[in-house]
Amino acid sequence: MAYIRRIPSGLYQATVRLPNGKRRTKTNRLKSVVDKWARDLEAKIAQGDTRDPRAGQIKVADWHARVVEARVVEAPTKAKNASLWKTHCLPQWGDWPMAAVQRVDAQRWVGQLQETRRARHQGKPADFFDDPDEIPTLAASTIHDIVYLMSTLYRAAMKEHPPLVVANPFGDLDLPRKNATQVEFYERTEAEALYAAVERLHGPKWRTLVELGMDVGLRPGEAYGLHGHRVDWIRGLLSVVEVATRQGLREYPKSMKSNRTVPIPAKTLEGMSRLMVGRPRTALVFTAPDGGVVDDGNFRDRIWYPAVEAARLCGNRSPLEAGDGETFAAGECGVICDTPAHGIRRFPPRIMRHTAASWLVQAGVPLYDVQGLLGHESFATTTRYSHLAPDAHDKVIAAWRRRGEMPAERQPG
Repeated sequence: MAYIRRIPSGLYQATVRLPNGKRRTKTNRLKSVVDKWARDLEAKIAQGDTRDPRAGQIKVADWHARVVEARVVEAPTKAKNASLWKTHCLPQWGDWPMAAVQRVDAQRWVGQLQETRRARHQGKPADFFDDPDEIPTLAASTIHDIVYLMSTLYRAAMKEHPPLVVANPFGDLDLPRKNATQVEFYERTEAEALYAAVERLHGPKWRTLVELGMDVGLRPGEAYGLHGHRVDWIRGLLSVVEVATRQGLREYPKSMKSNRTVPIPAKTLEGMSRLMVGRPRTALVFTAPDGGVVDDGNFRDRIWYPAVEAARLCGNRSPLEAGDGETFAAGECGVICDTPAHGIRRFPPRIMRHTAASWLVQAGVPLYDVQGLLGHESFATTTRYSHLAPDAHDKVIAAWRRRGEMPAERQPG
């Protein structure tokens, strides 16, 4: 209920108490004016439409700290968001009042992000490269993630009662288009060359891990987090339960469909069984050199990429494996092969998963079964591989053949 009084100056003053306990006042020489203002404000309070204009003066960085403290998110997501915030959002928006950011400011920032080069490239920091042009700009998907992070902050501010801000300047921006990428995978000859290089450089344990990824399509974290008691050694099956993340082991996989039981090729199962000899049944199947959980970054930089560089389709060794005093001819193939054409394509470890799906679809395995094996939450993700099916274009080709066999007078003009 509003309180109206006449103050010593002769003016009328209306006072309204806000839901947060604070008061707002208005003064005018006419009582009817302050009375109408008070009734309108009370109506807005009843509808939840009122806010303190000063609430929007909170700095973006301060509001981000409050939101992060209050939100419940997975540790990997929290780490990713923290990195995006520190690298891209904080330097630009940290000192801005929440209410001061306009859509035009946010859109200009998106343009700047499109010209920003990545902080890391091919597993190396940006300052490793002498020529900045070697470093690509931020991917469209990364820009979407950055803008989504800022939009999340403003949506949270608008949900407060009363709201801190009344508009989200990051909510409807023109963002770069995320183009569909071609599905890449290793051919079998490349995979065999990679298996051999991994074993030569790092031993049979790591070859077994790569074979498991190439055939079964486990995510790297699912392979790193695999425990011996999750493997049915008699039936040749494994259950995906624990997953290794950069923040440690997580006792559940990425999504509901990721929690699955999948078969293991006999040769790979045999290699895994050798790794468990003399160890507890509940131990990790694959461990880091110090016995702990395999670190994704260490595997990529110390195991995977050196093996990719050393792999040779001709079966010979690479210059990386040349011994002391051992010579080779540059650009030529011999006992030590330096022929670029005999190398394999450079892909990150996630290519193992794409390779597994591609090989299965090429072999005629139905997409639904591939979805179950890989644990795709959405069937649309699996359909990316549909063009690899052996009968993917049979009807189109048959139609062409029928058209070619038509009599000339029946062929469409």
